[in-house]
Amino acid sequence: MSAEYKYKQEKHNYTLQSLFAVYTGSIFLVFVGMYLFIQAVSSEGKLIVFNTQREVLFQRDISLLLNESSKLISTVWDFLSDSGLSYHDIQNIVVVHGPGSFTGIRTISLFVNTLAFVYSHISLTPLIYFDLFDRYPICKVSSRRDLFVKTGENAIITIMKNDDFIEKYKDTQVYGDGILEDLDVDTTINYEHILKRLSLGVEKQIAPLYIKKPNIS
Repeated sequence: MSAEYKYKQEKHNYTLQSLFAVYTGSIFLVFVGMYLFIQAVSSEGKLIVFNTQREVLFQRDISLLLNESSKLISTVWDFLSDSGLSYHDIQNIVVVHGPGSFTGIRTISLFVNTLAFVYSHISLTPLIYFDLFDRYPICKVSSRRDLFVKTGENAIITIMKNDDFIEKYKDTQVYGDGILEDLDVDTTINYEHILKRLSLGVEKQIAPLYIKKPNIS
C-alpha cells in the first residue's frame, strides 16, 4: 500500500467518523478534540493529529534536522492543511522540546509558544526526547563528536564522546537517534503507545531543553 493511498484512506475514514451538528436547518462538519504532536528534534521526525480517544487520525514522517528555522512553520501548516484542519481545530500541542541543537529546539519552542499565544484555546504539553523510548541506554546526537545519553529511567542526561559511547556499549542494544559506526542503534518509536499513556498539559509557554550551553563565540 502506497503512503499516498494510506493517507487518503485515513482521511476518508476520519471524515466518515466526524461529528455532524444540526443547527437552524443547516448541517455543519465539526472537528472535536483534535491534538497535534510534533517531534522534530531527530533525523526521523513525526507529525501526528490524534483525537480524545488517542487514536492516530493523520500522520506524516518529517526530517527537519538543522533546517527547523526555515522549514518547520510551512511543514506543520501543510500537514494540517492537507488533513483538512487548521490551528482553530487544535486544542493541545504535544511537542518534543529537546535536547537537540540550540537553534533547532529554540525554533521549535518559539513556534509552539507563539501558537499558544495567538490561539488562546491551545495549550502545550512538553515532552523530552528520551520519553519516547521504554528501553535503555538511549542516545541522541548532540554534535558530530558527542551524544546526549540516558542510561535508565531515573538517570540524568549526560554527554558522552562518540568513541567513548561506542566502546562502552559496543556489545549492547542501543536505542535513540544516531548513526554510529560498529553500533546497532534502534530508532523505532511506538507513537501509538506514547499517545495512550500521555497526560496532556495545560502550559501556555514552554522552555527549550538545551542540556548544554550553545557554542556561540
